[in-house]
Amino acid sequence: MSNEKETDTKVSEATDLKKVKQMIRDAMREKRRAVSQEARREAGRAICDRVVGPPVNLLMRTWRICIYLSTRNEVPTRYIAREIWAAGREVCVPAWSASENGYRLYAIDPAMRLISGHHGVREPEVRIPVMPWDVQAFIVPGLVFDTHGGRLGYGAGHYDDLLSRAPGATLKIGVCYDWQVQDEPLPLDAHDIAMDWIVTDTRAIKCAAAAGEARE
Repeated sequence: MSNEKETDTKVSEATDLKKVKQMIRDAMREKRRAVSQEARREAGRAICDRVVGPPVNLLMRTWRICIYLSTRNEVPTRYIAREIWAAGREVCVPAWSASENGYRLYAIDPAMRLISGHHGVREPEVRIPVMPWDVQAFIVPGLVFDTHGGRLGYGAGHYDDLLSRAPGATLKIGVCYDWQVQDEPLPLDAHDIAMDWIVTDTRAIKCAAAAGEARE
């Protein structure tokens, strides 16, 4: 009987956690939709400066970087991509693989034609696979982050799956507007992977050390 109660409690807690996470996601989606395109571009440029230059200094420690191809409401990554290519480094992006029923990584360069892929997300027309363990850094989107490195994405777990395939030392950089960052630790599941840095339009937060303390 006690085992049944314990199971019911765990199911209830998991359901409650899922509801809380969804409420946070919905609120952030709504707020993000209100950001003007000019403010979005300004945020993208400011974030690029902090990622490529100090304090992150991305290009001093990486050769191949995974970025996301931003949708209409996400912080744009094109400024970061241009700096990576200008430095002679390589870029890859996630794109949907129907054969594997999940996102995989593919190389991209400035000359490649982009097409509308899964859920309307842009992706390279020509597929050149890249393995996650050959990537030194990931630029990661999210709906909300905490200062300890916690991240809530869109709920499908695609980035957690990709990041779990990369070496633990791979640099993970979350990018977002500053109002998408909170000090209080987010409600996370065991499989949610923490960021090393969170870079916003006003600051860069080195959170790898804090993440271990917060999740103990």
